[in-house]
Amino acid sequence: MTTSASPGAAPDGPVSAAAPSAAAAAPATSIPGRLKVDSDGRVSGPANIAYNDPFPCVNGSWGSGAMQGVVMHTMVGNLPGCIAVFNESSYQASAHFGIDQQGLIHQFGPIGKGWISWAQVAGNLTWYSIEHADNGNPDNPLTEAQIAASAQLVEMLSAFAGFPLQVTNSVSGTGYGTHFMGGVAWGNHTCPDLPPEHVRSMQRQAIINLAVEIRKGTPPPPPWPVQALTLAETIEKDTATLIGLLQPGSALTEAQAIQTQAEALVTLLKANQ
Repeated sequence: MTTSASPGAAPDGPVSAAAPSAAAAAPATSIPGRLKVDSDGRVSGPANIAYNDPFPCVNGSWGSGAMQGVVMHTMVGNLPGCIAVFNESSYQASAHFGIDQQGLIHQFGPIGKGWISWAQVAGNLTWYSIEHADNGNPDNPLTEAQIAASAQLVEMLSAFAGFPLQVTNSVSGTGYGTHFMGGVAWGNHTCPDLPPEHVRSMQRQAIINLAVEIRKGTPPPPPWPVQALTLAETIEKDTATLIGLLQPGSALTEAQAIQTQAEALVTLLKANQ
């Protein structure tokens, strides 16, 4: 859970009693697309993104500059409760983003406008923050959908702010860090997980690996099977034989059209072997 910018204001317990209908998501079958920062500081792109209302949320301030990286947080609850907490001024806590188990990204404040989330006390000025839903148990691993959405955000923030795509465990480092790495100065939390397993923080490398692939771009599809080319060539040959046996008329015209399509298919398949 996040820590406030002022002393002792943020909760350190569950922020939602209601779990989503499905705690896990199907494994990703493709590399997600790249996100971008729009002129108003909102993030957009090929992801399920919601924006806080009001935007930014009531908890936060202004004046950030160069950013060192991103800090992984856990909600000790779920996204609806996290949204409620960050929109209640008495809690004095917030983050830049929250991600639920299905990969929904909720943006609490703008990027590139100097907005400061109240997430890790002394680390607020120079670190972005991402909260991840955990259904009240920080030992629950991130779902595949959360990993994908987190990777999209980390890649986008890295490209925007210029820090490297790497894991860091030091407040003087750059990259993808954790709340607990800041110690007392950052609120003295175990977030985003519990020792000794550190389930969620150990998933950062997988997130970075996927972020690197996202930056490279979606790889080309695999070559089409040789069997498809063989079948298309057979159709092309058999159609040519049929044309030689037909008399002028509608049947011959239709066969000639099929032959033209078969030739085009053969050319396409050869180009993708």
